[in-house]
This record gives sequence, C-alpha cells and structure tokens, in this order.
Amino acid sequence: MLRLLFQCLSLLPLQMLWALGAWIGSVIWLASASYRRKSLTHMALAGYPLQGPLPRLVRANTGRLIAELPALWFWPNARLFAHCQSATRSVLLDAIEKAKREKRGLLFMTPHLGSFEVIPRYIAQDVPMTVLFKPAKRASVDRLLREARNRGSVQSVPADLSGVRALLRCLKRGEAVGLLPDQVPGQGDGELAAFFGQQAWTMTLPQGLVRRANPIVLMAVAQRCLGAQPAGVGGWTLHFELYEGETTPRAINAAMEQWIRKLPEQYLWSYNRYKGTETVNI
Repeated sequence: MLRLLFQCLSLLPLQMLWALGAWIGSVIWLASASYRRKSLTHMALAGYPLQGPLPRLVRANTGRLIAELPALWFWPNARLFAHCQSATRSVLLDAIEKAKREKRGLLFMTPHLGSFEVIPRYIAQDVPMTVLFKPAKRASVDRLLREARNRGSVQSVPADLSGVRALLRCLKRGEAVGLLPDQVPGQGDGELAAFFGQQAWTMTLPQGLVRRANPIVLMAVAQRCLGAQPAGVGGWTLHFELYEGETTPRAINAAMEQWIRKLPEQYLWSYNRYKGTETVNI
C-alpha cells in the first residue's frame, strides 16, 4: 500500500509535489511540539534569529524533502535528470577519471542538506555508487527504502559493520561510496566534536575509510531550486567540490557547517544531531 501511494504521487509534476510538501511541513510544524522545539533549538544554537523568515522556510523545505521522495525514487532517469543541473559537473567527472587512472575509489560526503537523496542516482550515471543507510524500524518502510534506493548502479548497505566492510570493498574496486557525516553514529562508533559550537557525537568512519582505502574525497550537495530550472519548472542544482582537508570529526563538522551556512533554509534542523549529549536540552 505504501509503495502504491508513492508510485501514484510520482505521477505528479515536481512543482505540485513541492506545493504539497510545503503544506505538509506546516501541518507537521503545528502538530508536533517535539519537532518544532528541536528545529528551533538547533537553529538558535547555530546563531539564527527565530523571529525572522528562517523557521517558515525550514518547515516548508522539510515538507518538500518528504513530498519529493516519490520523484527521486520512482522517476526514470531521463525525467529525473531533466530537472538536474550542475555547474561543477566537471569536478565530478575529473575526479572519476583521476580515480580510474590511479585505481582509487571515491568518497562522497554531504550533510542532511537539500535533496540529498538525488545525489547517488546522479553520480551513478558515471560510476557505481554504494550508500550507507540506517534501516527503518517498520518493516514495510524498510522494504520501500531498500527497493527505492537499490536502483541501477546504486546500492545501499546498512550502517553496521557489514556495511562498512561493503564500503571498503567498493572503494578498493574503484567505485564510489556516499555517506552523511552529520549522521549520529552508533554507540561507541564515534567521538565528540563541535558542531555549531555544541559538542555532538560524530562518526569517525570517513577518517577510517581514507586511512584504509585512500579514496578521492568530495563534498556533494543538491540544492533545491524552486522554478529556477529551464522553463521555470524547478529542479536541483548539484554542487561538487574536492575535499582536501583533514577527515577528523572536528574538520568534517566544520566543512558541514560551511555548506549549511550557505543554505540554512534547506538543512534538516529537526534531525537529532545532539543525541547522546547532556549539554543541550531538546
């Protein structure tokens, strides 16, 4: 039933999905005090005024993130990529060519920012892509996620030891892997590092993958652009940037912050980034 619902919604044009999403975001904002409190607390920790337009934009974009999933998961490539553009695609292609020459893999990192679900499918046009994910608690949702994400040259692996081993194998085969470095790691799998000035448990996985497989590391962000694509139908602008800094949790968090500062209205501020810490009450 859930799959059928998403497939039916995927028949709608993108602008209609986004309009539905903005409405959904407002409803959730009004209905869930916990969601609203977390979002506002995290925005305030990052130094953003809560009386300005940001909360309204955030709740609209969070709703759009949900409502666009049928398109990102079920649209055929031709339809999906007609809504994508990238002024930095040459950075991606050059990195792929360099990886082939040097027999290395590619590690892509992105925060919970913009339309991060479109990134694996876009990259997989040119190189096989494996992404790390946390299995959903509900079996029906988990089945849908696995089916939707395992398409073509994109494969997903669970965020556990077996998944990490799979990522290493992919990198050593010269393929691409992707992860969300601002995802809270499992107990014992990370370390505390500052994120917007607040200590947060941060994964050490990027550092471990770089040490063991020496991949080319890139940042990837998919910006949601309302009506900015050709013919004003909206779409996604993908940004690719070589990352040549340290891969320590502190350095990765700083890099995530820089991108979030560019598009604060598209960050998932409701994500429980400070889970497990006792210095902030959310």
